[in-house]
Amino acid sequence: MRNRKSIADQGNFLTRISELLTNGFSISEAIQFLQHIDPKGNYFSHFILEELQKGIPLHEVLLKEKFDKNACSQIYFAEKHGHMIEALKEAGNYLLKKHKDITTLWKLLRYPILLLIILFIVISLLKTILLPQFESIYESLNYTPSKQLQLFLYLMQHIPNYFLYFILLFIIMFLTFFSYIYRKSPIERARWLSKIPFYNFYYKHYNSQFLAREWSFLLKSGFSIHEILLLMESQHFRPLLRDTAKELHHQLLLGKTISEAFTNIVFIEKQFVILIRHGEKNGKLDQELFYYSQISLKRMEEHIHTIFQIIQPIIFMIIGIFLIAIYMSILFPMFQMIDAV
Repeated sequence: MRNRKSIADQGNFLTRISELLTNGFSISEAIQFLQHIDPKGNYFSHFILEELQKGIPLHEVLLKEKFDKNACSQIYFAEKHGHMIEALKEAGNYLLKKHKDITTLWKLLRYPILLLIILFIVISLLKTILLPQFESIYESLNYTPSKQLQLFLYLMQHIPNYFLYFILLFIIMFLTFFSYIYRKSPIERARWLSKIPFYNFYYKHYNSQFLAREWSFLLKSGFSIHEILLLMESQHFRPLLRDTAKELHHQLLLGKTISEAFTNIVFIEKQFVILIRHGEKNGKLDQELFYYSQISLKRMEEHIHTIFQIIQPIIFMIIGIFLIAIYMSILFPMFQMIDAV
């Protein structure tokens, strides 16, 4: 088995397969075509063809090739409801968008991170070279700095240490939190993740959007709610979907409607539950879920774009504060000594 391919390669593979299927190719023919135009094997063609010829479902083959599990989930459901072209296209676009977001975030952060590193080095040099020189001058002149200046110099000397302690504490808390929640059941873990500020918006919207899209295709293809839940329970690579289906099934056996059952699922948006309830009444649940999935996806993209616009100015503001502090650490003691003279 080869190493996992990049997110961009996975996305390009799926979108090109969907384009070829749209033009009348079968999956095998599409993969063979990609194999011919890319003899280096970047499209995993040879292995996938061999596995498909053995009768292994496409989603399992892609899982063996370490494809993104969310994309494989879409393909798994597509194998049931038949909308394979749409699923491959959306899965490919999802991966390409994910790659674009990661690349954009890195471009936004790499220059500010470099500046922060340089500032950290400058502050460390101030602590070890310049500030001790001021202390020597104070002693030679028998000068006692004001309390404000003493506090300021103390902070400048210890900021690098405080910064390292903060980073270390954050890493320890982060690792402790995730080691704790990943010992929980998938549903308990999802409840915890749904409480994390800022991240919970993306997490709930993604879960809601995913369920809405897949359920809309399945309902459109004639599957009942009961059959959809059985499909969700039968897959093994998304434990949260599996356990959620079991919980919903249990609630239905207690006599609740599907919208009432969804009220206990805390890791989806409230609008999703309202939409389920409305769709039950008017008989257009499949259409409404599909349009909701598109709107929810758009909201996620807009939210991520907004975050990207906020992150860089905040980092530059922090850098600016550090720069002012550095200048003050040099000039303030000099002015104090001049006033003393």
